[in-house]
Amino acid sequence: METLYFSGFGNVRLAADAFGAPDDPAVVMIPSAGQSRAYWHGSAAALARAGRYAICVDLRGHGDSGHAGEGGYRFDAHVGDLRAVLAALPSRAFVVASGMGAIIAIAAAGEVPELCAGLALVDATIWFDRDVTERLQAALARRGGVFESAEAIMQTIAALHPGEPAPVATERLLASFAQGDDGKYRWRGDPKAFDGAGLLEEEARLNAAAAKLNLPVTLIRGALNETISEATIRRLQAVIPGSEIAEIEGAGHYAATDREEEFNAILLDFLERRAPRRPLTYIGGSEPRVLRDALGCFGTGVTVVTSADATGEPLGLTANSFTSVSLDPPLILFSLAKSSANLAAFQQAGRFAVNVLHIGQQPLANRFARRDVARFDDVDWAYRAEGGSPILAGSLASFDCTTYAAHDGGDHVIFIGEVKHAWFEPHRDPLLYFRGKYRRLHFA
Repeated sequence: METLYFSGFGNVRLAADAFGAPDDPAVVMIPSAGQSRAYWHGSAAALARAGRYAICVDLRGHGDSGHAGEGGYRFDAHVGDLRAVLAALPSRAFVVASGMGAIIAIAAAGEVPELCAGLALVDATIWFDRDVTERLQAALARRGGVFESAEAIMQTIAALHPGEPAPVATERLLASFAQGDDGKYRWRGDPKAFDGAGLLEEEARLNAAAAKLNLPVTLIRGALNETISEATIRRLQAVIPGSEIAEIEGAGHYAATDREEEFNAILLDFLERRAPRRPLTYIGGSEPRVLRDALGCFGTGVTVVTSADATGEPLGLTANSFTSVSLDPPLILFSLAKSSANLAAFQQAGRFAVNVLHIGQQPLANRFARRDVARFDDVDWAYRAEGGSPILAGSLASFDCTTYAAHDGGDHVIFIGEVKHAWFEPHRDPLLYFRGKYRRLHFA
Protein backbone atom coordinates (compact mmCIF):
# COMPACT_ATOMS: atom_id res chain seq x y z
CA MET A 1 0.00 0.00 0.00
CA GLU A 2 1.23 3.48 -0.91
CA THR A 3 -0.13 6.78 0.40
CA LEU A 4 -0.82 9.41 -2.24
CA TYR A 5 -2.03 13.00 -2.14
CA PHE A 6 -4.12 14.87 -4.69
CA SER A 7 -4.93 18.55 -5.01
CA GLY A 8 -8.72 18.84 -4.92
CA PHE A 9 -11.17 21.66 -5.53
CA GLY A 10 -9.83 24.92 -4.10
CA ASN A 11 -6.44 23.21 -3.53
CA VAL A 12 -7.75 21.14 -0.60
CA ARG A 13 -5.36 18.22 -0.13
CA LEU A 14 -6.96 14.79 -0.55
CA ALA A 15 -5.31 11.74 1.04
CA ALA A 16 -5.46 8.35 -0.66
CA ASP A 17 -4.12 4.81 -0.30
CA ALA A 18 -3.12 2.96 -3.47
CA PHE A 19 -2.98 -0.82 -3.95
CA GLY A 20 -1.38 -2.57 -6.91
CA ALA A 21 0.82 -1.47 -9.80
CA PRO A 22 0.38 2.08 -11.18
CA ASP A 23 0.56 0.76 -14.74
CA ASP A 24 -2.55 -1.38 -14.24
CA PRO A 25 -6.06 -0.02 -15.01
CA ALA A 26 -7.03 2.45 -12.28
CA VAL A 27 -10.05 2.10 -9.98
CA VAL A 28 -10.85 5.10 -7.76
CA MET A 29 -12.81 4.21 -4.61
CA ILE A 30 -14.84 6.86 -2.75
CA PRO A 31 -16.45 6.19 0.66
CA SER A 32 -19.65 7.69 1.99
CA ALA A 33 -19.95 10.60 4.39
CA GLY A 34 -18.53 9.83 7.83
CA GLN A 35 -16.31 6.99 6.58
CA SER A 36 -12.60 6.96 5.86
CA ARG A 37 -10.76 5.52 2.87
CA ALA A 38 -9.98 2.43 4.96
CA TYR A 39 -13.58 1.36 4.31
CA TRP A 40 -12.44 0.16 0.87
CA HIS A 41 -9.10 -1.43 1.81
CA GLY A 42 -10.33 -5.04 1.59
CA SER A 43 -11.86 -4.56 -1.85
CA ALA A 44 -8.85 -2.55 -2.99
CA ALA A 45 -6.51 -5.41 -2.10
CA ALA A 46 -8.74 -7.82 -4.04
CA LEU A 47 -8.71 -5.49 -7.06
CA ALA A 48 -4.91 -5.31 -6.91
CA ARG A 49 -4.68 -9.11 -6.93
CA ALA A 50 -6.91 -9.07 -10.02
CA GLY A 51 -4.56 -6.71 -11.89
CA ARG A 52 -6.14 -3.35 -11.05
CA TYR A 53 -4.64 -0.24 -9.48
CA ALA A 54 -7.06 0.66 -6.67
CA ILE A 55 -6.93 4.15 -5.14
CA CYS A 56 -9.02 4.73 -1.96
CA VAL A 57 -9.61 8.45 -1.35
CA ASP A 58 -10.73 10.30 1.79
CA LEU A 59 -13.46 12.88 1.23
CA ARG A 60 -12.48 16.43 2.11
CA GLY A 61 -12.73 17.02 5.84
CA HIS A 62 -12.51 13.27 6.46
CA GLY A 63 -9.62 11.14 7.70
CA ASP A 64 -6.29 12.55 6.51
CA SER A 65 -7.70 14.87 3.84
CA GLY A 66 -7.56 18.61 4.35
CA HIS A 67 -10.26 20.71 5.94
CA ALA A 68 -12.15 23.35 3.96
CA GLY A 69 -13.11 26.91 4.83
CA GLU A 70 -16.53 28.49 4.95
CA GLY A 71 -18.89 26.81 2.48
CA GLY A 72 -16.17 24.37 1.47
CA TYR A 73 -18.29 21.24 2.02
CA ARG A 74 -21.02 22.04 -0.47
CA PHE A 75 -21.79 19.45 -3.12
CA ASP A 76 -19.92 21.30 -5.88
CA ALA A 77 -16.69 21.11 -3.88
CA HIS A 78 -16.99 17.32 -3.51
CA VAL A 79 -17.71 16.92 -7.21
CA GLY A 80 -14.71 19.12 -8.02
CA ASP A 81 -12.52 16.91 -5.82
CA LEU A 82 -13.42 13.73 -7.70
CA ARG A 83 -12.91 15.43 -11.05
CA ALA A 84 -9.48 16.63 -9.90
CA VAL A 85 -8.46 13.10 -8.83
CA LEU A 86 -9.64 11.57 -12.11
CA ALA A 87 -7.97 14.27 -14.21
CA ALA A 88 -4.67 13.71 -12.37
CA LEU A 89 -4.49 10.05 -13.41
CA PRO A 90 -2.69 9.07 -16.62
CA SER A 91 -5.70 7.17 -18.02
CA ARG A 92 -9.44 6.98 -17.46
CA ALA A 93 -10.31 5.30 -14.18
CA PHE A 94 -13.27 3.18 -13.14
CA VAL A 95 -15.02 4.61 -10.04
CA VAL A 96 -16.43 2.60 -7.13
CA ALA A 97 -18.40 4.70 -4.66
CA SER A 98 -20.98 4.28 -1.91
CA GLY A 99 -23.64 6.50 -0.38
CA MET A 100 -22.59 10.14 -0.57
CA GLY A 101 -19.60 9.08 -2.66
CA ALA A 102 -21.94 7.47 -5.21
CA ILE A 103 -23.98 10.67 -5.48
CA ILE A 104 -20.76 12.64 -6.07
CA ALA A 105 -19.70 10.14 -8.75
CA ILE A 106 -23.01 10.44 -10.62
CA ALA A 107 -22.59 14.21 -10.96
CA ALA A 108 -18.87 14.09 -11.79
CA ALA A 109 -19.16 11.37 -14.44
CA GLY A 110 -22.49 12.48 -15.88
CA GLU A 111 -21.36 16.05 -16.42
CA VAL A 112 -17.83 15.27 -17.68
CA PRO A 113 -18.17 11.73 -19.10
CA GLU A 114 -14.70 11.55 -20.68
CA LEU A 115 -13.08 11.46 -17.22
CA CYS A 116 -14.43 8.07 -16.26
CA ALA A 117 -14.38 4.48 -17.61
CA GLY A 118 -17.40 3.24 -15.66
CA LEU A 119 -19.15 3.27 -12.28
CA ALA A 120 -20.03 0.82 -9.52
CA LEU A 121 -22.53 2.69 -7.34
CA VAL A 122 -23.35 1.23 -3.93
CA ASP A 123 -26.52 2.41 -2.15
CA ALA A 124 -27.05 5.22 -4.65
CA THR A 125 -30.03 7.51 -5.08
CA ILE A 126 -30.73 10.86 -6.73
CA TRP A 127 -33.97 11.53 -4.85
CA PHE A 128 -34.05 12.83 -1.28
CA ASP A 129 -36.83 12.91 1.27
CA ARG A 130 -36.33 15.97 3.49
CA ASP A 131 -37.21 14.20 6.75
CA VAL A 132 -34.94 11.23 6.03
CA THR A 133 -32.09 13.45 4.85
CA GLU A 134 -32.25 15.66 7.93
CA ARG A 135 -32.43 12.62 10.24
CA LEU A 136 -29.36 11.02 8.64
CA GLN A 137 -27.46 14.30 8.71
CA ALA A 138 -28.20 14.74 12.42
CA ALA A 139 -27.15 11.15 13.11
CA LEU A 140 -23.91 11.66 11.17
CA ALA A 141 -23.18 14.83 13.11
CA ARG A 142 -23.23 12.81 16.33
CA ARG A 143 -20.07 11.08 15.13
CA GLY A 144 -18.23 14.33 15.75
CA GLY A 145 -18.60 13.92 19.51
CA VAL A 146 -16.38 12.21 22.07
CA PHE A 147 -16.88 8.47 22.70
CA GLU A 148 -15.90 6.52 25.78
CA SER A 149 -15.37 3.25 23.91
CA ALA A 150 -15.32 1.56 20.51
CA GLU A 151 -18.61 -0.12 21.47
CA ALA A 152 -20.22 3.29 21.94
CA ILE A 153 -19.08 4.31 18.46
CA MET A 154 -20.58 1.21 16.88
CA GLN A 155 -23.86 1.75 18.70
CA THR A 156 -24.03 5.26 17.28
CA ILE A 157 -23.24 4.04 13.76
CA ALA A 158 -25.82 1.25 13.99
CA ALA A 159 -28.41 3.81 15.13
CA LEU A 160 -28.15 5.47 11.69
CA HIS A 161 -30.14 2.55 10.24
CA PRO A 162 -31.93 0.94 13.20
CA GLY A 163 -34.07 -1.43 11.10
CA GLU A 164 -31.06 -3.04 9.38
CA PRO A 165 -28.43 -5.54 10.52
CA ALA A 166 -25.75 -3.89 12.67
CA PRO A 167 -22.39 -3.58 10.89
CA VAL A 168 -20.00 -6.48 11.38
CA ALA A 169 -16.74 -5.24 9.83
CA THR A 170 -16.21 -2.81 12.69
CA GLU A 171 -12.49 -2.20 12.10
CA ARG A 172 -13.24 -0.46 8.78
CA LEU A 173 -15.70 1.90 10.42
CA LEU A 174 -13.56 2.48 13.51
CA ALA A 175 -10.72 3.60 11.22
CA SER A 176 -12.55 6.95 11.06
CA PHE A 177 -11.79 7.50 14.76
CA ALA A 178 -8.64 7.97 16.81
CA GLN A 179 -8.11 7.11 20.47
CA GLY A 180 -6.55 9.91 22.47
CA ASP A 181 -4.21 9.81 25.44
CA ASP A 182 -7.28 10.02 27.67
CA GLY A 183 -8.55 6.72 26.24
CA LYS A 184 -11.50 8.39 24.52
CA TYR A 185 -12.29 8.23 20.82
CA ARG A 186 -12.75 11.19 18.50
CA TRP A 187 -13.71 11.34 14.84
CA ARG A 188 -10.72 11.97 12.56
CA GLY A 189 -12.03 14.87 10.55
CA ASP A 190 -13.62 18.29 10.52
CA PRO A 191 -17.00 18.33 12.33
CA LYS A 192 -18.09 21.05 9.88
CA ALA A 193 -18.01 18.38 7.14
CA PHE A 194 -21.35 17.17 8.55
CA ASP A 195 -23.06 20.52 8.04
CA GLY A 196 -24.55 19.18 4.83
CA ALA A 197 -23.75 19.26 1.13
CA GLY A 198 -27.11 20.71 0.16
CA LEU A 199 -28.34 17.54 -1.56
CA LEU A 200 -31.98 18.62 -1.40
CA GLU A 201 -31.10 21.37 -3.87
CA GLU A 202 -29.33 19.01 -6.29
CA GLU A 203 -32.12 16.65 -7.45
CA ALA A 204 -32.63 18.25 -10.87
CA ARG A 205 -28.89 18.38 -11.49
CA LEU A 206 -28.44 14.74 -10.48
CA ASN A 207 -31.33 13.56 -12.64
CA ALA A 208 -29.81 15.31 -15.64
CA ALA A 209 -26.34 13.89 -14.90
CA ALA A 210 -27.64 10.33 -14.39
CA ALA A 211 -29.43 10.41 -17.73
CA LYS A 212 -26.12 11.28 -19.45
CA LEU A 213 -24.16 8.35 -18.00
CA ASN A 214 -23.33 6.68 -21.29
CA LEU A 215 -20.79 4.26 -19.79
CA PRO A 216 -20.84 0.93 -17.92
CA VAL A 217 -22.75 1.30 -14.63
CA THR A 218 -23.72 -1.25 -12.00
CA LEU A 219 -26.03 -0.42 -9.09
CA ILE A 220 -25.33 -2.49 -5.97
CA ARG A 221 -27.41 -2.60 -2.79
CA GLY A 222 -27.88 -4.74 0.26
CA ALA A 223 -31.28 -6.36 -0.01
CA LEU A 224 -32.18 -5.22 3.54
CA ASN A 225 -31.29 -1.58 2.93
CA GLU A 226 -34.35 0.37 4.06
CA THR A 227 -33.30 3.81 2.81
CA ILE A 228 -32.31 2.68 -0.68
CA SER A 229 -35.17 0.36 -1.50
CA GLU A 230 -35.47 -2.06 -4.40
CA ALA A 231 -38.00 0.31 -5.97
CA THR A 232 -35.50 3.20 -5.72
CA ILE A 233 -32.75 1.19 -7.40
CA ARG A 234 -35.03 0.10 -10.24
CA ARG A 235 -36.18 3.68 -10.69
CA LEU A 236 -32.52 4.75 -10.91
CA GLN A 237 -31.79 1.95 -13.38
CA ALA A 238 -34.53 3.33 -15.60
CA VAL A 239 -32.80 6.73 -15.61
CA ILE A 240 -29.24 5.46 -16.29
CA PRO A 241 -29.09 3.92 -19.79
CA GLY A 242 -27.89 0.30 -19.85
CA SER A 243 -27.17 0.07 -16.13
CA GLU A 244 -27.25 -3.23 -14.23
CA ILE A 245 -28.52 -4.11 -10.75
CA ALA A 246 -26.93 -6.47 -8.21
CA GLU A 247 -28.35 -7.20 -4.76
CA ILE A 248 -26.58 -8.84 -1.81
CA GLU A 249 -28.98 -10.87 0.30
CA GLY A 250 -29.04 -10.47 4.07
CA ALA A 251 -27.12 -7.18 4.05
CA GLY A 252 -28.10 -3.56 4.60
CA HIS A 253 -26.00 -0.42 4.26
CA TYR A 254 -22.71 -2.21 4.90
CA ALA A 255 -22.92 -4.90 2.21
CA ALA A 256 -19.55 -3.89 0.72
CA THR A 257 -17.70 -4.70 3.96
CA ASP A 258 -19.92 -7.15 5.87
CA ARG A 259 -20.34 -9.32 2.75
CA GLU A 260 -17.02 -8.37 1.20
CA GLU A 261 -16.39 -11.61 -0.70
CA GLU A 262 -19.80 -11.42 -2.36
CA PHE A 263 -19.34 -7.74 -3.09
CA ASN A 264 -15.87 -8.27 -4.57
CA ALA A 265 -17.17 -11.11 -6.77
CA ILE A 266 -19.93 -8.84 -8.14
CA LEU A 267 -17.49 -5.98 -8.73
CA LEU A 268 -14.78 -8.08 -10.40
CA ASP A 269 -17.32 -9.86 -12.60
CA PHE A 270 -18.68 -6.51 -13.77
CA LEU A 271 -15.19 -5.12 -14.43
CA GLU A 272 -14.15 -8.15 -16.47
CA ARG A 273 -17.33 -8.00 -18.54
CA ARG A 274 -17.76 -4.27 -18.99
CA ALA A 275 -14.30 -2.76 -18.44
CA PRO A 276 -11.89 -5.60 -19.22
CA ARG A 277 -8.11 -5.41 -19.05
CA ARG A 278 -7.31 -4.87 -22.70
CA PRO A 279 -5.77 -2.10 -24.79
CA LEU A 280 -8.01 0.96 -24.94
CA THR A 281 -9.10 1.74 -28.48
CA TYR A 282 -9.62 5.11 -30.11
CA ILE A 283 -11.73 5.27 -33.26
CA GLY A 284 -11.89 8.56 -35.15
CA GLY A 285 -14.59 10.75 -33.64
CA SER A 286 -14.79 8.84 -30.33
CA GLU A 287 -13.73 10.11 -26.90
CA PRO A 288 -10.76 12.53 -27.17
CA ARG A 289 -9.52 11.52 -23.69
CA VAL A 290 -8.67 8.06 -25.04
CA LEU A 291 -6.60 9.60 -27.85
CA ARG A 292 -4.89 11.91 -25.38
CA ASP A 293 -4.02 8.91 -23.19
CA ALA A 294 -2.58 7.09 -26.20
CA LEU A 295 -0.48 10.11 -27.19
CA GLY A 296 0.72 10.33 -23.59
CA CYS A 297 2.48 7.00 -24.08
CA PHE A 298 5.11 8.88 -26.12
CA GLY A 299 7.67 10.25 -23.68
CA THR A 300 8.88 13.80 -24.33
CA GLY A 301 11.11 16.44 -22.90
CA VAL A 302 9.66 19.55 -21.27
CA THR A 303 10.18 23.09 -22.57
CA VAL A 304 9.24 26.64 -21.78
CA VAL A 305 8.48 28.58 -24.95
CA THR A 306 9.03 32.33 -24.66
CA SER A 307 8.49 35.51 -26.66
CA ALA A 308 7.57 39.15 -25.98
CA ASP A 309 4.36 41.08 -26.54
CA ALA A 310 3.96 44.35 -28.42
CA THR A 311 5.06 46.36 -25.36
CA GLY A 312 8.20 44.30 -24.87
CA GLU A 313 6.88 42.39 -21.86
CA PRO A 314 8.12 38.78 -21.74
CA LEU A 315 5.63 35.96 -22.04
CA GLY A 316 6.05 32.22 -21.79
CA LEU A 317 4.36 28.90 -21.24
CA THR A 318 5.24 25.26 -20.61
CA ALA A 319 4.99 22.96 -23.64
CA ASN A 320 6.07 19.46 -24.61
CA SER A 321 4.89 19.80 -28.25
CA PHE A 322 8.45 20.49 -29.47
CA THR A 323 10.48 18.75 -32.15
CA SER A 324 13.25 19.37 -34.62
CA VAL A 325 12.24 19.72 -38.27
CA SER A 326 15.27 20.43 -40.47
CA LEU A 327 19.02 21.12 -40.34
CA ASP A 328 19.17 23.01 -43.65
CA PRO A 329 17.66 25.43 -42.98
CA PRO A 330 17.76 24.90 -39.18
CA LEU A 331 14.09 24.58 -38.23
CA ILE A 332 12.23 23.52 -35.10
CA LEU A 333 8.53 23.63 -34.18
CA PHE A 334 6.08 23.75 -31.32
CA SER A 335 2.29 23.92 -31.31
CA LEU A 336 0.09 26.29 -29.31
CA ALA A 337 -3.60 25.80 -28.55
CA LYS A 338 -5.92 28.23 -30.29
CA SER A 339 -7.59 28.73 -26.92
CA SER A 340 -4.34 30.05 -25.40
CA ALA A 341 -4.41 33.65 -24.17
CA ASN A 342 -0.87 34.00 -25.59
CA LEU A 343 -1.70 32.97 -29.16
CA ALA A 344 -2.14 36.46 -30.63
CA ALA A 345 1.10 37.69 -29.03
CA PHE A 346 3.10 34.77 -30.48
CA GLN A 347 1.56 35.36 -33.89
CA GLN A 348 2.42 39.06 -33.85
CA ALA A 349 5.90 38.77 -32.35
CA GLY A 350 7.53 37.04 -35.30
CA ARG A 351 10.00 35.37 -32.96
CA PHE A 352 10.15 32.88 -30.11
CA ALA A 353 12.60 30.83 -28.07
CA VAL A 354 12.37 27.24 -26.87
CA ASN A 355 14.04 26.52 -23.53
CA VAL A 356 14.56 22.80 -22.88
CA LEU A 357 14.42 22.10 -19.13
CA HIS A 358 16.72 19.89 -17.09
CA ILE A 359 15.71 17.62 -14.23
CA GLY A 360 16.20 20.34 -11.61
CA GLN A 361 13.77 22.72 -13.31
CA GLN A 362 10.48 20.94 -12.58
CA PRO A 363 9.33 23.87 -10.38
CA LEU A 364 9.93 26.16 -13.37
CA ALA A 365 7.82 23.89 -15.57
CA ASN A 366 5.01 24.03 -13.01
CA ARG A 367 5.28 27.81 -12.72
CA PHE A 368 4.97 28.44 -16.47
CA ALA A 369 2.04 26.00 -16.65
CA ARG A 370 0.00 28.09 -14.18
CA ARG A 371 -2.27 30.97 -15.08
CA ASP A 372 -2.53 32.59 -11.66
CA VAL A 373 1.08 33.78 -11.28
CA ALA A 374 3.35 36.41 -12.82
CA ARG A 375 5.45 33.78 -14.52
CA PHE A 376 8.69 35.76 -14.91
CA ASP A 377 8.78 37.20 -11.38
CA ASP A 378 11.92 36.02 -9.54
CA VAL A 379 12.97 33.97 -12.59
CA ASP A 380 16.51 34.44 -13.92
CA TRP A 381 16.24 35.25 -17.63
CA ALA A 382 17.77 37.55 -20.23
CA TYR A 383 17.74 38.58 -23.89
CA ARG A 384 20.94 36.90 -25.06
CA ALA A 385 20.67 37.94 -28.69
CA GLU A 386 19.73 41.31 -30.12
CA GLY A 387 16.13 41.16 -31.31
CA GLY A 388 15.76 37.73 -29.72
CA SER A 389 13.38 36.25 -27.16
CA PRO A 390 13.74 35.64 -23.41
CA ILE A 391 16.22 32.89 -22.53
CA LEU A 392 15.85 31.13 -19.17
CA ALA A 393 19.11 30.84 -17.26
CA GLY A 394 20.42 27.33 -16.64
CA SER A 395 18.28 25.60 -19.26
CA LEU A 396 19.54 22.33 -20.70
CA ALA A 397 19.33 23.94 -24.16
CA SER A 398 17.81 27.12 -25.61
CA PHE A 399 16.93 27.88 -29.23
CA ASP A 400 16.36 31.51 -30.22
CA CYS A 401 14.28 31.65 -33.40
CA THR A 402 12.50 33.86 -35.85
CA THR A 403 9.09 32.61 -36.97
CA TYR A 404 9.61 30.80 -40.28
CA ALA A 405 5.95 29.78 -40.75
CA ALA A 406 2.71 29.25 -38.84
CA HIS A 407 0.24 26.60 -39.95
CA ASP A 408 -3.28 25.67 -38.94
CA GLY A 409 -3.26 22.42 -36.97
CA GLY A 410 -6.82 21.66 -35.92
CA ASP A 411 -7.31 23.13 -32.44
CA HIS A 412 -3.65 24.26 -32.39
CA VAL A 413 -1.40 26.55 -34.44
CA ILE A 414 1.93 24.99 -35.46
CA PHE A 415 4.80 27.49 -35.19
CA ILE A 416 7.95 26.67 -37.17
CA GLY A 417 11.01 28.63 -36.14
CA GLU A 418 14.35 29.21 -37.86
CA VAL A 419 17.10 28.84 -35.27
CA LYS A 420 19.34 31.94 -35.11
CA HIS A 421 21.18 31.09 -31.89
CA ALA A 422 21.42 28.00 -29.69
CA TRP A 423 23.05 27.34 -26.32
CA PHE A 424 23.24 24.03 -24.47
CA GLU A 425 24.70 22.42 -21.35
CA PRO A 426 25.84 18.82 -22.09
CA HIS A 427 26.37 17.72 -18.48
CA ARG A 428 22.79 17.72 -17.21
CA ASP A 429 19.92 15.24 -17.54
CA PRO A 430 16.60 16.25 -19.14
CA LEU A 431 13.27 16.66 -17.42
CA LEU A 432 10.93 14.12 -19.04
CA TYR A 433 7.14 13.82 -19.29
CA PHE A 434 5.34 10.51 -19.80
CA ARG A 435 1.68 9.47 -19.25
CA GLY A 436 0.78 12.67 -17.44
CA LYS A 437 3.72 12.70 -15.01
CA TYR A 438 7.25 14.08 -14.82
CA ARG A 439 9.91 11.40 -15.18
CA ARG A 440 13.68 11.08 -15.10
CA LEU A 441 16.22 9.05 -17.04
CA HIS A 442 17.03 5.62 -15.68
CA PHE A 443 20.39 4.11 -16.55
CA ALA A 444 20.70 0.34 -16.40
